[in-house]
Amino acid sequence: MKRFLRAGSTRSVTAIAFIGCLGLSGCSAHAASAAPNWISFAHGRLSYGTDAQGNRVPDFSRVGYRDGDAPPPELPAAATVGPQPSGDDTARIQQAIDQVASSGKPGAVQLTAGDYRLEGTLRIGASNIELRGAGSGPNGTRLVAAGKLHTLVTIAGTGSRASAGVAVPVTSGYVPVGADQLDVSDASSFHVGDHVIVQRPQEQSWIHAIGMDRIPPRPNGTPSKQWTPNSGLQFDRTVTAVNGKTVRFDVPLTNALESQYTHATVTRYSYPGRISGSGLAHLSADGAEFEQDPAWHDDGFFKSQLASVDAAQDSWIDDVVADHFGSAFAIGQNALRVSLLRTSSLDESVPQDIHDQPAAYTISGQETLIRQCTVTGSNLHAWVTQARVPGPNVVSRCTATNTGSRILDAGPHQRWASGTLYDDLTMSPPSGHLQLSDRQWMGSGQGWAGANSVLWNCSVGSYLVENPPTAHNWALGCTGTQDKPQPDHRSGEIGSPGKHLPPESLYDEQLAERH
Repeated sequence: MKRFLRAGSTRSVTAIAFIGCLGLSGCSAHAASAAPNWISFAHGRLSYGTDAQGNRVPDFSRVGYRDGDAPPPELPAAATVGPQPSGDDTARIQQAIDQVASSGKPGAVQLTAGDYRLEGTLRIGASNIELRGAGSGPNGTRLVAAGKLHTLVTIAGTGSRASAGVAVPVTSGYVPVGADQLDVSDASSFHVGDHVIVQRPQEQSWIHAIGMDRIPPRPNGTPSKQWTPNSGLQFDRTVTAVNGKTVRFDVPLTNALESQYTHATVTRYSYPGRISGSGLAHLSADGAEFEQDPAWHDDGFFKSQLASVDAAQDSWIDDVVADHFGSAFAIGQNALRVSLLRTSSLDESVPQDIHDQPAAYTISGQETLIRQCTVTGSNLHAWVTQARVPGPNVVSRCTATNTGSRILDAGPHQRWASGTLYDDLTMSPPSGHLQLSDRQWMGSGQGWAGANSVLWNCSVGSYLVENPPTAHNWALGCTGTQDKPQPDHRSGEIGSPGKHLPPESLYDEQLAERH
């Protein structure tokens, strides 16, 4: 049986923790002027403070498979495949996947215990299909990477979202972080159950306000790539109520919509090619053979991947262990409500003499839950979000251990990912580093990597949290060395440094209170 991970003992705690600027010398001028008590926890309940504009710590409870309202299912076995003494197993397993998909009924392809050599990619491209092994332990099912660098398993539909109506302008002057409703110029085209995109374009006035058209040169003097106007954040939401010109959504927004800086819109969409209800479970995989590929050392390790999910919703990866991969798990930008439960990326396969590190877990989609995971390795990022990722996304109750002498870090990687919770994480001190910060000239001008994101009760070697212009970042109850902000940067919202806070897991408590 699969375990549904939800809140436990924190519900019975009776304590109070007011978390605000707390008079710390590192607090920003913006935080000091508002001085809100961001979160209080008393008598088993959370309550939230706001700044002068109504922004608050986001609600992160609606993430993962069916927004955490149900556990991923154990689909009935519809086909069984066993190991063979030698040769490539890709075609045999793919044939079984396609056979189950063609039946039109939910079902699993059951791989019995043993090793399966994969020279190609297994593709789950239909809804309600699970590829399931006999366990992730030594006597279970193991996928063995072979041949050229590739991804072993993909869970993905086809195409992308298509507009099903006009883009209706948002007329609210300011929609704060945490809001689940807004006003539009004409709500007559919206109905309960509609799938919509709430779009916040990144326009030049905002880019200038946050300094991303003035990113400093690289240390060697070469110019940095400056930000230019783009499509920005695109929040995938479902309409839950329409009242006059006010539209309400299922999941709160994790970024403010400011008419001063952006012309936000709401647009109905359809996505017939996106699949749902498919997953990967109960197996391990070994990517060590990929290191023999001549391209591995240059940048091929980025292509050394166990599983990716894209153009899919309400899907899962559960009880899966990746050994010796360069970039084990990736959630694509068209993925929605994906759970990664009880997963591991062990002995990350990364050259130790390179300076462009891969990530064990990469999030580009939204409403992702990574829960109870383990990372080991060196010269890598443990968990990252990519550019313009809309929240909420959650990484909860995970550990990362540096097994070498190079870096091990985590956090938003580039270009304004919004609304990520790093919850009750442990990164091996003294090297493990978490950051919510301006990455400035790094990479392709990554700049402000994340906004309206939270480090909650994280135990790390060090952490850096800075407040971007127009947004907040929080570090609450974290232990480890608190790094000072970069010159001309403001400290984020720091609460209870050096001492954990109740509840132990913010995600657990928010989910429990919503239920």
